[in-house]
Amino acid sequence: MKDEEKFEGEDEFFSTDAPGQGFDDLLKKSLAKAGPRHLQKGEKIDAEVVKVGAETVFLDIGMREEGALPRPEVEGEGLELPKPGDRLTVYFVGRRDGVMTLTRRLGSGGAEDRKAGQDAVLAALRDAQEGGVPVEGTVKEVIKGGFSVTIMGQRAFCPISQIDKVYCETPEQHVNKTYTFVVTEFGEDGRNIVVSRRREMEREAAEKERELWQTLAEGTMYDGTVTSLQKYGAFVDIGGMEGLLHVSEISHARVGDPRDVLSVGQKLKVIVIKVDRETRKISLSLKTLDADPWVEAVDRFRRGSVVRGKVTRLMQFGAFVELSPGVEGLLHVSRMAEGRRVNNPREIVSAGQEISIEIVEFEHERRRISLALHDDSLDEEKAAAETYKLFNEGRKDSFGTLGDLLAKKIKK
Repeated sequence: MKDEEKFEGEDEFFSTDAPGQGFDDLLKKSLAKAGPRHLQKGEKIDAEVVKVGAETVFLDIGMREEGALPRPEVEGEGLELPKPGDRLTVYFVGRRDGVMTLTRRLGSGGAEDRKAGQDAVLAALRDAQEGGVPVEGTVKEVIKGGFSVTIMGQRAFCPISQIDKVYCETPEQHVNKTYTFVVTEFGEDGRNIVVSRRREMEREAAEKERELWQTLAEGTMYDGTVTSLQKYGAFVDIGGMEGLLHVSEISHARVGDPRDVLSVGQKLKVIVIKVDRETRKISLSLKTLDADPWVEAVDRFRRGSVVRGKVTRLMQFGAFVELSPGVEGLLHVSRMAEGRRVNNPREIVSAGQEISIEIVEFEHERRRISLALHDDSLDEEKAAAETYKLFNEGRKDSFGTLGDLLAKKIKK
């Protein structure tokens, strides 16, 4: 190594005269800097420029030894020579003659000139295949059965089934895109290289899931994306893992089918309400983020008051009536017709019908409201509409007098 390319601090390291530091202290400091990490060939590094020599740029790569980057890679037309303290993104090529060799070209698809790096590139790709180290590549074109990909200046093949986790319907969308791949095959001295983006995506997803399980806790809010819809609820991706948003947890108001209020790809915020680590199931809630409608119901609905409601469900014992979004009461069959036995609520009301009801009981803690059908048969507007309808029926059918029709209607 030339004198001007000596590592910065080399004289200080081997000098025992450094103020306040002995050889042992400096050695410990240097070893502490190295750490236990071992660089993999092709690994991307964010490094700091330490010294710019005549032929080499020396970089602090977070280890005991500094890395050596060929100066031609950082100078020339359109390039500004870096200065000490600048940061560069580089790739580890390997150790040559005891030197940690770096390059700015690995993985960027820009190693077109193979005059010096061909062997290093092939060695890095071979090691990447053996060690499962991810590499960057650019999809160049669609070919039979998959894609032609350029990685470290080398041509590789990616099967169409390995370009994404889902079926690829439009291969052209991937052309000229740069992705991270895993080298699955390296044969014929680099003339037969097969890569997979899907494996890397699955690995990243598994890593995200592992990290998420470590921090997952009930009551935590996440940004989610709806991935699929079922009759019983929606599956939501909360960052590498899916949870179930049950139909009962979508809204305080009754939701019959999640498809009526949600769509695949929709972004929403959800709360984790249950975590089962044994079965690896997560339960989510959307309605928890909204105000509880029963709190407001205490002030709005009082015993003896008459309100309008909408029939939501019919059961053999009665009908459920929605008083406001998220608040329902029960209209029992025994309170549907005073002085008359009702065998089925369908004799009196129908689903979706709006009716006048009286609040008989309000049990806030149990969230129960008992209702009675309010007698609004004397409503003038309704009576006028009914009379007009009967009058027209009499004119159209010429069947009996208006009085006969009214009598039949009343009797019915």
